[in-house]
Amino acid sequence: MSTNPSVKTTIKATAVNNPAGPQANKPTVAVVLCTHNGASWVKSQLESLFAQQHPVAVRVFDDASTDDTVAIIKANCANRDVTCVERPSAVGVVKNFAQGIQSVLDEGFDYIALSDQDDVWDPERLTQGLAAIERARRSAQAPAAQLAHSDLTMVDAHNGVVHPSFIKWRGYTYDAKQPLASVLGQNGVMGNTILMNRELAELALPFPDDVHMHDYWLAVVAELLGERHFINQPLVNYRIHENNVSNSSESVGVGFQAVFRDWSLKKFLRRDFRLPFKEDSRLGAVQQLLKDDRFSTISADDRRTIKAFAAYLEFKGPRSALLASVIKHRFLKPDWRHRLRVYVNILTTQRY
Repeated sequence: MSTNPSVKTTIKATAVNNPAGPQANKPTVAVVLCTHNGASWVKSQLESLFAQQHPVAVRVFDDASTDDTVAIIKANCANRDVTCVERPSAVGVVKNFAQGIQSVLDEGFDYIALSDQDDVWDPERLTQGLAAIERARRSAQAPAAQLAHSDLTMVDAHNGVVHPSFIKWRGYTYDAKQPLASVLGQNGVMGNTILMNRELAELALPFPDDVHMHDYWLAVVAELLGERHFINQPLVNYRIHENNVSNSSESVGVGFQAVFRDWSLKKFLRRDFRLPFKEDSRLGAVQQLLKDDRFSTISADDRRTIKAFAAYLEFKGPRSALLASVIKHRFLKPDWRHRLRVYVNILTTQRY
């Protein structure tokens, strides 16, 4: 699993990856499950992985948990194709997923699914993703690299539904005319719904050193060098609680709580207005797209779109030109109120 002697594999697989019999010809799928202090939730997630309609191998990469996460995994993987790698010191979510993906590539799996520790998967999560990719691959014009992702149901710590659609709650949409701009900006590809084939994983690695989230990079690579398929159906119960990495229970308030959370008279007087995408460290990864040999064959139009987004993230030059570029390329979510607010903020903010 790893050439690093300080990393130990504490659970060995108890089943082979390519079983004989009726399932022998099915593509092999590895689930990369990254954990860190997930004792409260990981048992439920494991149960949902084992309940998948398509057989899976589970590869756990624990990022130096200090609670009972690993013990719970050990207690719930009997007679399953599961391994668990324990890291003695935390490397962070992005590096943990990157190293996990490389590890299962080295094992030779056909497909890789990504999993968080605190969600619950629908039993059809993998079969629907595989079906979407296999349909595309039957086309003679389809690129080799493929990624499928889906909507999610947002649930709380007690499995109560917070919102039936994460995509609708966030206001995401995919612009058929400018799909790359949609992915560079609003994105909406959640890592805990991703299924990709090994061709995409090989193209995406290594991740840029400063990419803010692994799913953002995978989505952009799929859009530029392969194909991305959105399944407009919630296939994951996405648990929202205070310890979420990307969306915590505190950050998903509604109504006045959400509108005024970051508002203050001092910020208004100082024109201290945030702009979307500028404060999540995307710039380095976006600039990498313009200089990395992996992307040397992308179209001139795609290169112009990337340059325009990088210019917005750098926030240099006349405000009017930046605003015109954002309007032209449609990086923002489609809601007119959101766009109007951002347009005004671009022209008036003194934060940057």
